[in-house]
Amino acid sequence: MTGTMTFGTGGMTRPAGTIVGMRIRRTLAVLFAGLFSATAVGVIHARGVVDAVYPAPRSLSVPAPAATTSGTRPTVAVLLGAAGANAADVLAPYETLAASGRYTVLTVAESHDPVPLTGGLEVVPDRTFADLGRADWIVVPAVQQTDTPRLRPAVDWLQRRYADGSKIMSVCAGAGLLARTGLLTGRPATSHWLAQYGLEREYPEVRWQRGTRYVDDGRIVTTAGVLSGVDGALRILEREHGAEVARQAAAAVRWTAYHPGGPAPIDAAHPGPADTVALLNLGFRRQVHAAVLLTPQVGEIELASVFRTYTEMSYTARLTPVSADGGPIRSRHGLTFLARAAAGGAGYDRLIVPGHQAAAGGVDPAWHPVYVHQRDEFPFEGTLRDLAATTDVPTAHWVAKSLEYRPGELSGTAFPWWPALLLTLAALAGGIGCVLLRAGLARRPRLRHWLRHLVEMLIAMVAGMVLLGPLWGGLTHGRPVAMALAMGFDMALGMAAWMAVRGHDRRMIGEMALVMVAPFVLLAPFVSGAALMTAGHTLMLVAMVALMLVRWRHYSQAPTWSPVFRRRTEQPVTSG
Repeated sequence: MTGTMTFGTGGMTRPAGTIVGMRIRRTLAVLFAGLFSATAVGVIHARGVVDAVYPAPRSLSVPAPAATTSGTRPTVAVLLGAAGANAADVLAPYETLAASGRYTVLTVAESHDPVPLTGGLEVVPDRTFADLGRADWIVVPAVQQTDTPRLRPAVDWLQRRYADGSKIMSVCAGAGLLARTGLLTGRPATSHWLAQYGLEREYPEVRWQRGTRYVDDGRIVTTAGVLSGVDGALRILEREHGAEVARQAAAAVRWTAYHPGGPAPIDAAHPGPADTVALLNLGFRRQVHAAVLLTPQVGEIELASVFRTYTEMSYTARLTPVSADGGPIRSRHGLTFLARAAAGGAGYDRLIVPGHQAAAGGVDPAWHPVYVHQRDEFPFEGTLRDLAATTDVPTAHWVAKSLEYRPGELSGTAFPWWPALLLTLAALAGGIGCVLLRAGLARRPRLRHWLRHLVEMLIAMVAGMVLLGPLWGGLTHGRPVAMALAMGFDMALGMAAWMAVRGHDRRMIGEMALVMVAPFVLLAPFVSGAALMTAGHTLMLVAMVALMLVRWRHYSQAPTWSPVFRRRTEQPVTSG
């Protein structure tokens, strides 16, 4: 008599270990299906949400603003990326320096075409690279498409200006563009706490620092996250005009955290469990469609506080800038912003009105305006308070953390219930669907085996991309074609390794690897960038499925293991 227990099932006897193993596999399959379905729903929703943060630039014939330079005041040029720039990175140091009255502050881009800032706020550049004269300081904010050839003109312009004597201040992730120029090599520098994880890998030659508002290294000043750009601007004023001038500028923009004499220490932030609220919002929160009323003489930081707070990192709203007549407006210090429609139209959940001056009245009450700057305080206080009240407090705290800003007291819902509920429902639907699918496939074993091969190989493909991708960072950085080819190779290698573990022979492994890499190789001479990534992945998946259908006899057999891994009672998968 042995110690092995057996169970009878319709005339069959199975060891207890086999029964337990089957139950574990079924449970894991249901859990994986729930996770996969929730992730898929989140990814599909997130694509539209992310697109709303930086809408595509519009092709408009807009005359260049009539900005003038003063022969007695030094010039500060705030760089705008062609594909978009962070609203707070641009507008916070812009207004701080402009409010001091000591500089002529201009925005500069490759052309005069409108540039979208965060949330779809479009600004018309004051100058182009070609027609801007000398710039004493250049401010480099976080811009879009840093790794693409589209920003090559900006990189070249920065290098030339620095060689001509310009000083440079980067704001937040703008340090990435500055590092791309090579000007940070060997220097101490800082950036946004979240961006630094990637920057430390991509630019190891830079001496990255955390836990400080800014790093002043002579001709180059780098600042930490987002609103640290205010401190960087105050540092410029302090260096060149004294602490009293800097203190007056801080008071003008109602910034209470000015730290004279050097950078203020800040918490070296890191991702934490509470920060997952951003993923919940990104994947499962219904976005509010809000119009933002642009009014003449509105403060630049007041605008930034709306267009940054409700969009990037919070993902709670889709914003549309409007004006009273649908025309452009000029801000307090002379920037030209474009509206996309006239105010008073239907189809919006809210009409947000930025500006302490606008809150005093003058807006048609029939439009049901929401004033977020009624108090005399730093503008982000009002928007963070409204965000907490209309969504939830964890979201507002996460946005403040991403801004590297400590707000006052926030009140509102203590937990994002609706996004969490939608996540749970998506996961339950996936789990129930898995149970039903397994029941349906129980009578079709060959189809079940074929699908299992496909799922396992797709997982191996993604694993290869994730595990091997970082190894190519230095070689493919800034080279979209090389990046796409490396990604195709990584996925093919991951799948080939798993096929070897599963006992597939060399011919089958070679065929599958070939159909995975071939689309990228064939398309590379004709397309590049995002088009190559999209077309290459699509054709690769189609070719994989097609090959598995052609080799139906092979892939419809039960998966097994190679001789190294399988048990003695199992047989390897053979070619068919």
